[in-house]
Amino acid sequence: MVPAKEKIDLTLYPRAALLKAFRDREMPCFSVTSEVDVTTLVRFARTKNLKFFITMSYALSRAVNQIPELRQRLIGGELYEFERVDPGYTVLLQNNTFSFCDSLHMESFAEYYDYASRAIEAVKRVPDLAMEEKDHMFFITAIPWFSFTSFTHPYFAQYASIPLLTIGKHFPRSRNIVMPLAIQVHHAIVDGIHIGTFLDRLKETINDKTLYKGSR
Repeated sequence: MVPAKEKIDLTLYPRAALLKAFRDREMPCFSVTSEVDVTTLVRFARTKNLKFFITMSYALSRAVNQIPELRQRLIGGELYEFERVDPGYTVLLQNNTFSFCDSLHMESFAEYYDYASRAIEAVKRVPDLAMEEKDHMFFITAIPWFSFTSFTHPYFAQYASIPLLTIGKHFPRSRNIVMPLAIQVHHAIVDGIHIGTFLDRLKETINDKTLYKGSR
């Protein structure tokens, strides 16, 4: 079920002037890349024999949903905020092409992991490149073959306000394991301060071991 959304009253919206300034730019999005310490999550996934991508996507989904600006969307020229946004993934296929995969945000890690695993296996059998209504989603792409210092996605005006997250190959640094994370967002809605808060919430989620209790 698509989560509920509420229209934002722009007369009470503190970023109304910024929304107007950036909404109709030819390229209104910006992308930033940051290194994320994923030591705790990598070790946890290895210990539990879990897929790192799904485990990481859970942390991303929790962090995204804690930032109101990352749940806001421009739809038909109007600004809305969803009560929840769900992750969608790109899934590598055997012929080295990929499929889209719609998933669900869940608070329980065990339930999230199980649902995401089944959804990914389903699109491997029957690939999905449909572009039906996606405003209630955000997208996660994995580039596990190499690291990177910047990343930009193709621009699609209809879904420009959907955050696009890209994770790269993680690698050791000193005693830790770090991973590049790029996030592309619409500047009419999201500013650098919101990205900073998101990265703070992500760090907390990665290192909060209580969230992963009850996992297999």
